[in-house]
Amino acid sequence: MTCQDIRSVCPYCGVGCGIVMEVEDQKIVRVRGDIEHPANKGRLCTKGSSCDKPITSPARLETALLRKDRASTPDPAPMDIAIQETARRLRTILDTDGPDAIALYVSGQMSMEAQYLANKLVKGYLRTPHIESNSRLCMAAAGTGYKLSLGADAPPGSYEDFDCSDLFFVIGANMADCHPILFLRLMDRKRAGAKLIVVDPRRTATAEKADLFLQIRPGTDLALLNGLLFLLMEADALDRTFINACTTGWDALPAFLAEYTPHRVADITGLAETDIRTAALWIAEAGAWMSLWTMGLNQSVSGAWHTNALCNLHLATGSLCRPGSGPFSLTGQPNAMGGREMGYMGPGLPGQRTALSEKTELFVKPSGVYRPAPSG
Repeated sequence: MTCQDIRSVCPYCGVGCGIVMEVEDQKIVRVRGDIEHPANKGRLCTKGSSCDKPITSPARLETALLRKDRASTPDPAPMDIAIQETARRLRTILDTDGPDAIALYVSGQMSMEAQYLANKLVKGYLRTPHIESNSRLCMAAAGTGYKLSLGADAPPGSYEDFDCSDLFFVIGANMADCHPILFLRLMDRKRAGAKLIVVDPRRTATAEKADLFLQIRPGTDLALLNGLLFLLMEADALDRTFINACTTGWDALPAFLAEYTPHRVADITGLAETDIRTAALWIAEAGAWMSLWTMGLNQSVSGAWHTNALCNLHLATGSLCRPGSGPFSLTGQPNAMGGREMGYMGPGLPGQRTALSEKTELFVKPSGVYRPAPSG
């Protein structure tokens, strides 16, 4: 009998919790959280603690399957034969119809290495931009918003920020059910004195733990975010030094925000004006604050602008790139951010570059704010 521990990452939500699988005689006998992993420090949710079940499921394929044509029944085949046949068929399509006849659809559950190689195969060898990922549905809006505001699709924060934030602003996300381990970390900090604002049309399990619950009318998030910035500006609760040194475009905002008075925002969102003012006051008073969001904001016709508006709040208050602060998008799969770093959506290239520009390098302003390279 042999026994060993195999460390891996949970394949479910976007937190990427570390897991340890105890293996005896090539069988998983126990799954536990990895106490050395920085994301979960030993904690696991129900999905994570049962992630061995799909591995041992009788429905799992044990061999590759091949069929001669679409009407044929798939037959078992050795893996090396299946790989060779796949390559042969792709080569035939390439030679017959050209590179634009082939597209890859990949996943945020792939490793960094696999994501890089898939992108290199498509854009480096096949010479086509036709690669897409399921991250398009859940993260394209957030990624575009980050690019619009910060110049790169790179959240300026980390899980460690949860341990020192004074205020959590959760909007369009039910962390208690969808990111339970990260929510437990948030609650640890809340018990230490941090406040929690939750914005959601539904009274979710996350909302039940909120110090301030804003039960917003569906589709009106953008008005609320702009209204909060109006109130921060009205109270002069802005970091003018940061705005002047690290941002552009502020001069155009006061006229734009003039439409988002507390009374009008309350009318649009269905929220009490006093609650909107309380949320703005707590943001103004917080020494460090984080915003957290996911599909409730991203899967929208104005999804990119939601992220842009949240980034504006952080930029205006100088609340990013410092402990406990920043706009922190919550993803749906364990390595969707890694895939975006590898450029595996559309024209992306590794390292926040784009195949649409002849000048693909990033450059950094002296202030430390990322800006994209000029387009070709």
